[in-house]
Amino acid sequence: MSKVDESLRILQILVESAGGSIEPMRHLLRRNYEDITDEDDAARLKELSELAFDGFFHCAARNITFTELSRIEEFYGRTLEENYPGASPTFMKLARTYWTFKVILIECTQEPSVCAALLRDIDLNFAGLFFPTPGISPPKGLREETMRTFIEQSGADLDVEDFIRGNLYLR
Repeated sequence: MSKVDESLRILQILVESAGGSIEPMRHLLRRNYEDITDEDDAARLKELSELAFDGFFHCAARNITFTELSRIEEFYGRTLEENYPGASPTFMKLARTYWTFKVILIECTQEPSVCAALLRDIDLNFAGLFFPTPGISPPKGLREETMRTFIEQSGADLDVEDFIRGNLYLR
């Protein structure tokens, strides 16, 4: 599978998990990012990005991963259990979904396609909030409220209280 096709596959899983479809925009997603100048296309891509963001929660609720969990240790040198000792089951569901996404993202999104740019942007926003990144994350005092809001608004079947209680970034 080509890197462009792999990027499309990931985006499709995220968007469909949140109840959407990439089909009406598939042609647009293969174009180069700098070729997007139409405001309507940009607005549709923003909507797709928001659906994909919500898709993380739905994927986590369904235990969906984007590659084998062993790839996380191969890539980062540690398992998620080693990296997040004492985390709650709900936090670990989201961590498995996100970090398997991240492994594939790094491998597959170097091309200048709209899809790759969209996935990189989604990653930056998601990681900045749920896996705090210096300079990107909200202040610690706002993290819990913001995380709670995004999870609840997604409509995913995730135990928000378990996620908050077992989130090492909130301790």
